[in-house]
Amino acid sequence: GVFFAKDLVSEPANNLTPLMYLERIQSELIPLGVQVEVLDEKKMKEIGMNALIGVAQGSINSPLTIIMKWNGLSKDENVVALVGKGVTFDSGGLSLKPSGSMEDMKTDMAGSAVVVGIMKILASRNANVNVIGAIGLVENMPSGSAQRPGDVVKSLSGKTIEILNTDAEGRLVLADVLWYVANTFKPSVMIDVATLTGAAVVALGSSFAALMSNDDDLVDKIIASSKRTKELV
Repeated sequence: GVFFAKDLVSEPANNLTPLMYLERIQSELIPLGVQVEVLDEKKMKEIGMNALIGVAQGSINSPLTIIMKWNGLSKDENVVALVGKGVTFDSGGLSLKPSGSMEDMKTDMAGSAVVVGIMKILASRNANVNVIGAIGLVENMPSGSAQRPGDVVKSLSGKTIEILNTDAEGRLVLADVLWYVANTFKPSVMIDVATLTGAAVVALGSSFAALMSNDDDLVDKIIASSKRTKELV
């Protein structure tokens, strides 16, 4: 699972479009017993995932939301939800990044790769847990159809969002996927993983992941796990 996640993050963006990513997930996880469901662009438009769709509208590669289910216990019992940001390439959109800041932006889907890797580990170990893994896959590109600074989108929650900087796209992807998962599956715990902002590196350096939560008990468990695995938060 860890190696699979690292392989996904290392893939060049031309080899890991949202559709290619889906195919990799299906080939790795379905044989292990993970259920894989897909919300394509048409379905996302129907239900109102406009924040996520807006990020992708400048790209020729259509967005996808992928739902992975591992039921190791009785169905609907103590469901844990993991949600990952999956920007398969982040040019910044019309708020274009400098070229030097763009070279590593194939890795802007690392949060989603963590979720996919965890799902593979759970299935490989036949883990006695119920986990939903959900990832929003988009490519953030500039074009004549791209989202503009100043645009306003209506998210899945019904809240409107004004776009001031198209390079702050990860929170738009997560907003819709988090709302969808929370209201569709009613999980007891929900954790998202994302390369959300360079400000985290400014604040904490490159050795630690930023951790925020509204649940102190959950934070204590994550920190304890962090110490055991040497994955620092």
